[in-house]
Order: sequence, then structure tokens, then C-alpha cells
Amino acid sequence: MMRRLHIGNYILNKLACGGIAFLLLNLITVVMNDYTSSPILPISLEQWVYGIFMMASIVSDAVCALVAPFSRTKSIFLISTWGYIVGFFVVVNGGESPWFSGIVGLGTMLLFYFGRTVLRRHSLTTLVLAWFIPVICLSI
Repeated sequence: MMRRLHIGNYILNKLACGGIAFLLLNLITVVMNDYTSSPILPISLEQWVYGIFMMASIVSDAVCALVAPFSRTKSIFLISTWGYIVGFFVVVNGGESPWFSGIVGLGTMLLFYFGRTVLRRHSLTTLVLAWFIPVICLSI
């Protein structure tokens, strides 16, 4: 029973981190649309955050859990490298600038990592970020 509760808290925390990343990328997109007419990412923000980088974050957590315990700086380096590689290869054949997508991917993965360390386990903020922020961002 406690194992299921732990897994549920982990997934809720990942959804809250996705809410943080989705909100920040949505705000950046709104600001950038005032200056440029082209989108900053070649795919939609929902696919970028919840489809690609949430899965990449879960994979990086699994790799960090399977390997010997790293120091905080080594795990941040591993996560940021993984985020850059995933972001780079999402658009490498699409004709867009893959280095920019790699940098955005690096930032998204770091948001997932720092969101995991900042958010508390039983917090109302976690529920708001996981469920209400994405709905509000989609309705804008």
C-alpha cells in the first residue's frame, strides 16, 4: 500500500513539474509572439512538455536510480546533458535550429529536476500546478 502511495506522489510531482514548465514556456511563447511571428518550438507545447520531456525526465530518474548514487552536481550534469540531447534530436531532421531546441530542452529538464526538489510531497501547490495551471494555460 505504501509503495502505491509513493508512486502516486512521484507521478503527481512530475505532473506539477510539467505544469511549471508548461506555464513558463507558455509565457515565453506569448512574449515572443509580440516580437516574432514564428513559434519558438516546432511542435506544440503540450507535446514538448508532457509527451517528450516528462518521459525523458522519468527515464533520467530511472537511470540515476539504477546507477550508483551521484553527487548533486553530477546528476544535474547528467540531466542537463540528457535534456539537450533529447531537445536537439527532436528537431534535427525538421529544418529548424536544433541547437536552440536543445537549449530549450536543457531548460525544460532542469525545470523538472528543480521542481522535484522544491515541491513538497503533501502540498496544495503541487495539486494546483499539476491540475489547474495546464487547464488555464490551454484556455488562454
